[in-house]
Amino acid sequence: MTTVYLHIGMPKCASSALQSFMHKNDNLHRTEGLCYPISSRENSGYFSHRPLHKISTAEVPAAIRKIADEAEREGCKKILISSEEFMNSQWDREITGNVIDALNNQFGTERVRIMILFRNHFPFAESVYAQYLKGGMFRTPNQAFIKSDNSGIVGFASNFRQRNGFDFFSYSSFIEKIRTHAPFNPFDLLSTEREDWNGKDIIDVICKKFGISRGNPDLAPNERYSEIALHLLHYSRRAYGFDQTRQRRGIIAKLFPPENRKFSRLLHVNGDLYEQIVTASEQDRKYFMRNTVEPCKNLFNTPAIYESQHNQEDELLVPEWCLKLVDQIMQPDSMSLKHAKELMSSLEGHA
Repeated sequence: MTTVYLHIGMPKCASSALQSFMHKNDNLHRTEGLCYPISSRENSGYFSHRPLHKISTAEVPAAIRKIADEAEREGCKKILISSEEFMNSQWDREITGNVIDALNNQFGTERVRIMILFRNHFPFAESVYAQYLKGGMFRTPNQAFIKSDNSGIVGFASNFRQRNGFDFFSYSSFIEKIRTHAPFNPFDLLSTEREDWNGKDIIDVICKKFGISRGNPDLAPNERYSEIALHLLHYSRRAYGFDQTRQRRGIIAKLFPPENRKFSRLLHVNGDLYEQIVTASEQDRKYFMRNTVEPCKNLFNTPAIYESQHNQEDELLVPEWCLKLVDQIMQPDSMSLKHAKELMSSLEGHA
């Protein structure tokens, strides 16, 4: 009998690393009985199964049969399908439920396992907001929110709660939302915190779970943006909109590479949001205790760095010349990194 693992996120919880790893080691893993299907898989980027989200409801069963045929040809008794869009599409499409239904019909409900990865609530919340500034997250309305008076991380949390009726850092709420599509499927709820796995990273944990080799360990990490770069993206999106900012965000990221963390109330958990995350974390801890036997104690701890920044004042100061630099980068019809560096040198020198 074939077992299917449908990995649906969460976003910002090692999905890209897992997809890149599975793609690079696909040939090896097929000899060990695991198929990471080429069918309905991207042929670039992180090689997720995002193409499943671009087909109609009527086309889903045929796409799943094609995946089943591929695994059978390869003699694989395990299949991994992975895409964060299964979680993100909850806001505007029915594709997640359609895919689960088709998998259940093809393989049997008890053989289709829903796999979700989670990281500690505090870095998760900050990472989600950073991703929103870089390229959007959870279908948050661009202009309506970013130009509001409270468009920092605290406002982002409030906006999500107003639109959806729960907090974006409430893992149990997300799980229950997915359970509406899969009420009888088994779930695998896995912490990505190394401390929960005796120092092993989540890729090692999943390899052991699937009975496959680590193989090529090279992973494709997400690019980390510095706090000042994220501040400037926030300014740019307010002034020049999402599309223009997205086109030139890479230039800003290269001009202001990551450095030592500097606390910013715009970007980092603080104030009432801190208390809300502590409450959600405790609720999730109780939920996980009832719904999984996997180790997850450290998933719900409050890291010391976040305790200290609860009521902290801003450490990050963004000079006025940086905002002028963003203006000069965003306004022309075209812009190169070389020219942006020249502009930066001139403005910084005058400052």
